[in-house]
Amino acid sequence: MNAIYQKNLDVIQKRQFIDVETDNTIKDALVSGKDSNILENDIRISSDLCGQSIVYVSRDGYEYALSSMVDANDAAKIYSERYNEPEPFETYILFGLGDGRIARHILGDMFDNNILIAVEPDINVLLSVMSEIDISDIISNENFFLLIGNSKVFEHLQTLLDGVINPGTVTPIRFLISPGYDALYPDMCRGCIKMADYVMDSIRINSNTLIKMEDELNLNTFKNLRYFVDGSDLYWIVKKFNDIDLEDIPAILVCAGPSLNKNIDDLKKAEGRAFILAVDSAVRALENHNVNYNAVITGDAEKEYSVFEDDRTRRKPLIAEISSNYKIVENWSGRLFFTGGSSMGTVVQTSIFGDILTHDIGKVETGGSISTNAFSVLEYIGFKTIVLVGQDLAFTGGQGHVQGYSNQESEEELAERGIERVEACDGSILTTDSQMRYYIRWFEKKIEAVKENVTVIDATEGGARIQGALNMTLNEVIDTRCNTNCDFDDMLQKVSYAFEGEDKEKCLDHLRKLPDRLNEFGDKLKKYKRNYIKMSGFIKNNITSGKDFETTYEAVKEANVIDRTEPLYYLVTAFCLSEVYKYKNIVMNKNKPMDEVLIASAQMMDDCIGAIEKIIKLIKKEWNYL
Repeated sequence: MNAIYQKNLDVIQKRQFIDVETDNTIKDALVSGKDSNILENDIRISSDLCGQSIVYVSRDGYEYALSSMVDANDAAKIYSERYNEPEPFETYILFGLGDGRIARHILGDMFDNNILIAVEPDINVLLSVMSEIDISDIISNENFFLLIGNSKVFEHLQTLLDGVINPGTVTPIRFLISPGYDALYPDMCRGCIKMADYVMDSIRINSNTLIKMEDELNLNTFKNLRYFVDGSDLYWIVKKFNDIDLEDIPAILVCAGPSLNKNIDDLKKAEGRAFILAVDSAVRALENHNVNYNAVITGDAEKEYSVFEDDRTRRKPLIAEISSNYKIVENWSGRLFFTGGSSMGTVVQTSIFGDILTHDIGKVETGGSISTNAFSVLEYIGFKTIVLVGQDLAFTGGQGHVQGYSNQESEEELAERGIERVEACDGSILTTDSQMRYYIRWFEKKIEAVKENVTVIDATEGGARIQGALNMTLNEVIDTRCNTNCDFDDMLQKVSYAFEGEDKEKCLDHLRKLPDRLNEFGDKLKKYKRNYIKMSGFIKNNITSGKDFETTYEAVKEANVIDRTEPLYYLVTAFCLSEVYKYKNIVMNKNKPMDEVLIASAQMMDDCIGAIEKIIKLIKKEWNYL
């Protein structure tokens, strides 16, 4: 391992990129300097006509140069000039890091609030480049993120995009493809493009929900925190379930679609032979048929309490989003396990607890419905086979839900919603609505993303066809896949609590200090506001130099990246979401003069200061137990 490689490696390890931290194969390959897998491609580093190092990849008798063979640096500069006028808050995806020249040029033209995600599909290309080309300046750039191609590249791309895209922007993603990469790695390239498109659709839908339900989400989260401190979370379920081999034990996800009427009693044969997770809307039907499911999951901030009116249900373990309806949580008598999949999960993890919470509570993908949440939870836990039951995603037989659901839709309501048509499992055509059509797409994208690690079986025996899922009857699944006994009820009771002893007291003390932390952040926001206004005056008067200008400029630069540098930012903006989106729409408008953008930024600081006052008021009202 030479000095150049070691320099590159040191920076990669310092950045803690998601692939490096979660994939031991990638981590080992980087440390050793070679991939243990058989090489599909022959990779060499040679020179262009100017003597600059470039990468060549040989495959099927052809050799591909991943840069210009004449003048690689000049070609990369010309390529990047097509993108040298970035918009504020834009995210770039570069498919193919290669020798790093394109990434370096793009980073040089970006604003402080732009992000560049480079996807290098072939780890052997990366290893070869690291050995002979110094790319440490690229890797160390805080606006740069690296993904290395593996079986979870689409999931990890989605995770990164969910974390960095600003929903208020007009053109938030630019997808760039380095020379040769679309020819060498077409499937991964297309998959990344599709994932970027999907994430944008998801963010648009979810952002509307967040704005509409802002008050409910915030109130639920602050009320539920006391139960989180006394309860547990998804992390500890994963740790406990690591004690057993989940390879041969399926998880059955029971949803509330009308086809559940067909095979609900068959679920009894799977008791003790599969982990049965029921969505909230399905539990009444399961109780009516005396099915012993292992846990129930809920996530809707406004979920009606009536679905849990049976005492038997409330004695079961509950997996709940931290922002779930607090009335459900506070009346639960069984074990409580929280997840951080919703936007409020980031608030709790990053803003409220921060370093005091030494583990990830379980930031799973939400997808917009309790069924999609539940699927993500099961995948996060580590199940290799996930079976869908009652997952119609259509109005099968003219019904919206299984019999027994407390809020069954009327024929008029279904007729009003049922404006789309989808293919059924048997090839016929079913009626659905646009929301469920979106969920079908979500499942199909998710199945494609996890297919190397997870087998998804649709045992709904009705409903819409979900591409990528195996279609089987529930009895076939039980006969062929449920061959190992496991007492999941007992395991869930033995899952550790999130905080115990001294750790719990430290946690409570940290919560008590939150108002002081918020007030300190508020003082910073006031400083940022003053500097935005001051900079606006400079721009109006054409002042672009001088000591006072330079000092103000540095303060504005600092303010522009508070979403990445200030942990409390997520909490504060959760209490003024509509103002955040309004502000970003102004910032992204090319026709707005810079002085007007700066005044809008100052107003945004004012809105955040007002949000802090709302939060402290809520703390005084809801956290008397501290």
